This record gives sequence, structure tokens and C-alpha cells, in this order.
Amino acid sequence: KGVLPPKEALETARQIAEALEAAHEKGIVHRDLKPANIKVTAEGKVKVLDFGLAKEQEPAAGGQEDSPRLTATQAGMILGTAAYMSPEQAMGKPVDKRADIWSFGAVLYEMLTGHRLFEGETVTQTLAEVLRGPIDFGQLRRETPAGIRGLLRRCLDRNVKNRLRDIGEARIAIE
Repeated sequence: KGVLPPKEALETARQIAEALEAAHEKGIVHRDLKPANIKVTAEGKVKVLDFGLAKEQEPAAGGQEDSPRLTATQAGMILGTAAYMSPEQAMGKPVDKRADIWSFGAVLYEMLTGHRLFEGETVTQTLAEVLRGPIDFGQLRRETPAGIRGLLRRCLDRNVKNRLRDIGEARIAIE
């Protein structure tokens, strides 16, 4: 609901990253991180809510832990909120914790700029924006630290192989 002061946005983002880090350490991918699923208590504590679309990761065939796939998700099924959905999620591909990292980047961008990164008149148009729309980092305020700009670029890299691999790294960058 508007732009947050940079210090407040970064403290909120740090706590969101902390919550996602705890979930990811348990093998859980949220898959629907968005502002409506983030609440701040009267004491200023950030809570990530609604794990209704969350799924537990399972190791790939052969016991390899580096290529997790989600259980109970059929190929081609799209679950989540379009404006915050990672490109691979928007295409109905299997997702891992890097999908949450994309969503985290979209939420942080929104907190710092005061508007959504991707919007369309329909869900289909919004998904098309997620897949191919420009990401205007020029919308960030001048006082946004270079390290945070770099973090956003890593979180919002459409190539999942180049995206930030662990949300704990985002927490560290913010700290």
C-alpha cells in the first residue's frame, strides 16, 4: 500500500528472508509469497502466512539433493499469484526454493518502489509480463544502496540458474 521508507523496507525484507530461510531449511517451498501473505505484528515482527500452496521438496532420482522437485505437483499445473510468480512457475514447470527467491525479489521491489513489478488487465497478461516484461530497476529510489540493487537483480533473474540460490544470502546482504 505504497512505498516504505528504505530502512523499514529492508528490515521487513530481512525478516521475510529469515522466515523463508527457516522454511527452506525444512525443505518447504512457499510458492505464494506476496504482500497479502506477509503481516507485521504490533511489535514490528514480520510473519509469513498462508503456506496453503507450500510443498515439501524431495530429492531427485538417485538421491541427488541439488535438483529438488516438488511433490504432488503435476507438470503444467500453475499455482500461485501471477504478479509474484517466478517465470518457471508461470510456465507450469517444477519449482524449487528459487521460485520463492523470485517472489521475495518482487515483494522487495514493491516495498521500495510502491508499485507492483508486473501488472496486467488479466491473469494471462500478468503472466506474459512475468515471462517477458521489462524489469525497470530505474524505478528504485536514488538512495537505494548498490548492494540492494544487486540483490534485486540476482533475485529477479529470469534464468533460474543465475538466480540467487539461497535466501539466506539475501538476509546476509540486507544485514
